[in-house]
Amino acid sequence: MGERENIGWSLAFELAPAAIFGSAVAFAAGTFGGQSIVAVTPVAAGAGAFGATWLFLRKFGGERRGFPISQFEQAPAEYEQSSVAELLEQADVVGIVERLGATEEKAPGEELVLDEVVEPEVPDSRVVQLFQPAETAGEMRERIETHLRGNPRRTPPDATQELHDALAALRRSLR
Repeated sequence: MGERENIGWSLAFELAPAAIFGSAVAFAAGTFGGQSIVAVTPVAAGAGAFGATWLFLRKFGGERRGFPISQFEQAPAEYEQSSVAELLEQADVVGIVERLGATEEKAPGEELVLDEVVEPEVPDSRVVQLFQPAETAGEMRERIETHLRGNPRRTPPDATQELHDALAALRRSLR
């Protein structure tokens, strides 16, 4: 095989046709000779036909043209940084991390304690109220049960008969 040749090309246009032709010759030789296809004579005829066909296709097959690739120099990419990227380049990230108290070494049993109290800017702020213990589990359960008792589940009306009538009308219109 050539240096630049693709194995798929060789399989599709040289080996596969040669194998098909060799198998056909082996079958014909076995059938004509009244022998089994795996006997010596049909196998030898098929192998000879395969080899001859494969060599013929390799020698006289289509010309493999190589397309030249011209050499070129790649220009460096020029891009414009955004203001955020410029700020990140100028920032002292290690200093900021150390200032926030994050260290690489942590004690194995060290707990994270959040002791800062978040004061809501707006008294009705739902985000801050999510973190405040407003009611106990029992109070929440009582509130849910009261809600469920006050709003009984409504079952949708049964429309099966109307559906059957509409399907029957559709069947009649299609006949």
